[in-house]
Amino acid sequence: MFYRNKYKIDGKQSHCKICHNETNMKWRKANPDKYSKYNCSPKRNEKQKTKSKLRSRKHRHDISDRYMRDTLCMNSDLEHEDITDEMIELARINLKIKRNLGLTKKLKNYE
Repeated sequence: MFYRNKYKIDGKQSHCKICHNETNMKWRKANPDKYSKYNCSPKRNEKQKTKSKLRSRKHRHDISDRYMRDTLCMNSDLEHEDITDEMIELARINLKIKRNLGLTKKLKNYE
């Protein structure tokens, strides 16, 4: 029930997700001009989304270690620290096989 925070000793935020979200909502309601100016500009949001999509697609295409760690963590109870290099290599081989057999979604060009 806690967000991750790599700078903390236990790797978790000091406030639970519910409290964190409530605090954020209170601040947003108290500071609508600051929040809307920073987060709600359509141009900024679109630019940020595009940049994020390209970065994500590049990691998927290149089958980077980071992408493999994220995938393994998402589909299990493992943390990033628990994943070994051998696990990453096996997952990478498995993904390559699936891609060659056409069992995964096709990746569009990311250039």
